[in-house]
Amino acid sequence: MDVFEAATTNIAVRDFHPKFISEGELKTILEAARLTQSAKNLQPWYFVVIKDRKTLDDLAHLMKGDVDEELLKRSPMAVAIIGDMRSEFWLFDLGRVSQTMTLVAWELGIGSCIVSGPEPPDRENYRMSAGEILGVHDGLKLQELLVLGYPKTSAKVRRKNRRKLEEIVFMEKFGQPTRQAGK
Repeated sequence: MDVFEAATTNIAVRDFHPKFISEGELKTILEAARLTQSAKNLQPWYFVVIKDRKTLDDLAHLMKGDVDEELLKRSPMAVAIIGDMRSEFWLFDLGRVSQTMTLVAWELGIGSCIVSGPEPPDRENYRMSAGEILGVHDGLKLQELLVLGYPKTSAKVRRKNRRKLEEIVFMEKFGQPTRQAGK
């Protein structure tokens, strides 16, 4: 699988086999995360690997009925993605590192799904409480959980529901249509 294929076929997986991914696969995913591009090379990220069922259930319980509560309860493991808020680019870089992890996992046959907590206004309280469970200290913030596991069913992408390229890409100025090659 090449990068384009991984990017265009990757989907959120919400139903996993109960077995953990192998240590080698986990290390590959985390190594790719470590080597992800970073604005100004600040690397404002930390990761906590969570396999303990009680910890996963405690994090799920904090969601208080949100749709992702059941997802987290069914997931064999998660990686907490934590950012250093002292970097002005921390949110951008956490997005990059999350995408890297999901694409590398997908290439390895591992499904993933981002869990950000309950809908606002409860999300920030969730992140703070979940961060306390995981021992996240001041200056750092738990932003997301990335659940990882082997998909229970074959996750085949038939067609992604996305806007057309010409609806989102412009030339030189916003709103100015692109010219198609050869026209």
